[in-house]
Amino acid sequence: MRHRVYRILSVVVCGLLLWPAFAPESARAETDVVNLPPLPFTKASMAVRGIEPPAPLATAQAIPAISTDGEERAATPDLLSGVRGRMAVVDVETSPAVATARATGEKWIEVDLGEQKVYAYEGTEQVKEFVVSTGLPGTPTVTGEFRMWIRTPMQDMSGGNRASGNYYYLEDVQWVQYFYQSYGFHGTYWHNNFGQPMSRGCVNMTNEDAQWLFDWAFPQWDDSPGWFKPTDENATLVIVHD
Repeated sequence: MRHRVYRILSVVVCGLLLWPAFAPESARAETDVVNLPPLPFTKASMAVRGIEPPAPLATAQAIPAISTDGEERAATPDLLSGVRGRMAVVDVETSPAVATARATGEKWIEVDLGEQKVYAYEGTEQVKEFVVSTGLPGTPTVTGEFRMWIRTPMQDMSGGNRASGNYYYLEDVQWVQYFYQSYGFHGTYWHNNFGQPMSRGCVNMTNEDAQWLFDWAFPQWDDSPGWFKPTDENATLVIVHD
């Protein structure tokens, strides 16, 4: 009797081990979804799964807390009232905002989607140039005139869903600066294909370049973590055009 029980158990165990190889495709796919490896994803696992760069996050959900006057509070729609911008096709040479920045020596940032480059200016002087990756055709970067409205030195980003196979979770995305709703500049470690559109709307930069822009745009940062909003006086102008 004991030997019979052992034989039955052996058959059941072998069947469970071999089932994935012979199961219908739909069943195997569902099993894969349930048994995804633990996060965070590595670069290698993201490449295997075809995961794209992070999407622009839903702002009210993406920002769990805002640092204001040394205190943190949960983000609410009221905090988004400072998001300013004019979404339009922009000509740098005829933009009144750019003309003012040039005349006063103000810092401003130009994003050229056609060239996949970002330029940092102080007045009329170009002080830095970067090769970047902006939005893919299906998820383009917005065009227009904007002002930096919130930033953080580090943020986790996630989105999509496992059932559709486009879920991603990226830890420690660095030097994040939002210029319109959830569109922003940030460091990128999951690809090195700068100069080609790669994102779902944000401006991908190397970590080194993103840190330089972060420090330059808001020199008053004190190296503390959290979320920070600029004032009306130092909200850096960003102009994005094709």
